Amino acid sequence: MATFTQKRLAVWAVRLKVLGVLAAVSSVAEASQVQKVCHSGHLPVALWQGLPPSERVFAKLCLPAGETPSTVQLLVHGITYTHQYWDFPDPEGPSDRYSYVSAALNAGFATLAIDRIGSGDSSRPPGASVTLEANAYVVHQVVQALRTGWKTGPSSTVSFSKVILVGHSYGSFTAWYEASDYQDVDGVILSGVSHFVTMGSVMRVITPLVPAGLDPAFFGRGYYDPSYLTTRPQTRYSTFYFPGEVTRKVLERDEKTKSTVTLTEFAPFPLILTRPLDIRVPVLLFNGTEDRLFCGPSIQGADCSSAEALVATEGPRLGPQVPCIEGHVLQGAGHVLNTLGNAQEWFAVAQNWAVQRVGPDAGPAPGCGLWEAELLKQD
Repeated sequence: MATFTQKRLAVWAVRLKVLGVLAAVSSVAEASQVQKVCHSGHLPVALWQGLPPSERVFAKLCLPAGETPSTVQLLVHGITYTHQYWDFPDPEGPSDRYSYVSAALNAGFATLAIDRIGSGDSSRPPGASVTLEANAYVVHQVVQALRTGWKTGPSSTVSFSKVILVGHSYGSFTAWYEASDYQDVDGVILSGVSHFVTMGSVMRVITPLVPAGLDPAFFGRGYYDPSYLTTRPQTRYSTFYFPGEVTRKVLERDEKTKSTVTLTEFAPFPLILTRPLDIRVPVLLFNGTEDRLFCGPSIQGADCSSAEALVATEGPRLGPQVPCIEGHVLQGAGHVLNTLGNAQEWFAVAQNWAVQRVGPDAGPAPGCGLWEAELLKQD
């Protein structure tokens, strides 16, 4: 007889697969821009517990028009990207085609997109000190600030009763650690990630990396520390997108807005993938079926051929006390998701899941549903 965990994962995968189809049908890929109010600023943070908050993390808080939501989605980008990954301007003209932020606001949530420490407009400490553990601790401080009071002006603050942690790629690694170590979020969305990384995947990322100070895009910007790396010019598609469909103008803007990764963030991949996790809130897994970094045949990478396969291979590695794990895959997509032509499908699935599992309002989280207790009785 299948275990309760096996039945739970399988049923949730099927339920979300149906939900994803409905969401995709109802989404509008070229919707007019959502009305929003955004506040940008820096939060003082420490890299490690016990150290003074001498670093600063850049964050952009966006709120829908009207009453401030009770739930905020905290958005954490991957390597060589910034907060702009989550609200990528359409190079063809004003639209929300590539904006996860607008989709979340339209669903009734607030968003806070950060530049991970060392990236973008956040402070740039010595590269050796920018580790995954430091990233997670910084995000933990951001979560606490969102709950206790986030400054939106000289004398104004907003606070949120619920926080959903949303990661992509290395941002999902960060979410693994933060949600496991600090137990302070209400839901986790993990995109573009798995616990299976092949040597070919590692080489796909390593090969195009060079010290940022040697790239003309970073000349004169103070990148003297050789442990800060970026991708060589014109390698973004082969590294992050292939074989997904993306426009030439999107790739050009991606190249112009690229950021960095530190050697100490990247080097300990094997340890990152073997560290036990203990996530205790609902989780959504979302990958492209053709993600060449994290997916592939079962003996080489995670099985991203279907939602059921993704949940079955990845779900058990998130911890023994995850109340429910759901999955969805984006057909034909590579590693990067937000700037693809069919990104709206991913946005819609994520927002439907967030509404159903956590909720945008201050009331109790909808959670995983009473039907799960019936499954337990049948085990």
